[in-house]
Parts: sequence; C-alpha cells; structure tokens
Amino acid sequence: MQQTAERPCPPSACDSSALLLGFVNTGPLGDDQDRLTGPEELSAWLAAGGRTGLDAVVTGADVAAARELRDAFTMIFRAHSGCEDGEAALPAAEDYLQRIAVRYPLTPRLTADGCHLVPAQDGVLGGFGALFAAAADLAARGAWGRLKMCKNPTCHTGFFDKTRNSSGLYCSTSCSSRAAARAYRSRAKST
Repeated sequence: MQQTAERPCPPSACDSSALLLGFVNTGPLGDDQDRLTGPEELSAWLAAGGRTGLDAVVTGADVAAARELRDAFTMIFRAHSGCEDGEAALPAAEDYLQRIAVRYPLTPRLTADGCHLVPAQDGVLGGFGALFAAAADLAARGAWGRLKMCKNPTCHTGFFDKTRNSSGLYCSTSCSSRAAARAYRSRAKST
C-alpha cells in the first residue's frame, strides 16, 4: 500500500462538504443524467479532486462500487432532510457503509495544527477513503447532519445547510420558491 501525499494542514469543513456533495451530485438529479456511467467518468471525477495516482486504473467494478457508495450517502443526506424515502432507506444505507468502510482504511495525520484522517491507500480505493475521511471530519465538527438533499421533487441536489438552526430543506431560494408555489397551488385546488 502506498501512502497518499500529505496535506500541510487539516481540511476545512468546506473542503470536506464540497468533496461529499460533489460526489453525491454526480447522480441523476432532477432531469440530469447520471455522471458516473463508466470508468472514464469516475476517473475524471477522481482526478478533478486530485484523488488518484497517475497510474490508477478505473474499472467497471469501481464504477459500480462508486454508485453504490453514492446511493448510500444520498439516502443519508435525504434522511437529514426529513425525506420519507431517506428515512426508510437509512438503516440499509448505514449498514452498507459500516460493512464497506473496512475496505477504505484511514490513517491519522498528526501535525502542530491538530489531527486529521487521510486515506491509507491511493488510487480508486484512496478516492473512496477520502469520502469516509471527509464524513469523519464533518462528524467531528458537528456538521455531518448539515449535508442534505434538496426536498424539491424536481431537483434533489445535495447541499450544505447554512441556516442557524439547521432547518434548511432546499438547495436554493429558487427551489424553495417553487416548492412553496406548488404547495399553494395544491392547497388552492383542494379548497
């Protein structure tokens, strides 16, 4: 196992949330297509985040693993938003993440600035490990529950809830407005 390159300082919560949200947002959102359909797309996503070595080979099995991992994170973020399907799928998603976490070991990096976890492997496995390291970082900061999926049924984009009381349900004001207008029209029809 090769060690990944060390980062000079611990990642910020923004780095961790951007990594996880960038990953879940590769899924089919609203009318968009799935952006992890083959090895080329997964390789591009990993390379964009600096997550693979130059010699990393991405296979179809890696793509299938990435999609399963993405689906588990998506269901957890949907549960964070209070979506019924997320809450129903939460036990299976948590179980899946518990079972596969051992495939992507993390190593603590101690510096004068503190301690943070980094993947113990490079390549595709290190890329997936970086997602677990980001989740651990956000959980340690108390921000894990702020990663959510937009409740707008035509959107479902992952977002970081920046509200004071962590009550955000929509990724943007436009999605919130559309959902409010839809609810108003629904109430007007029933009266």
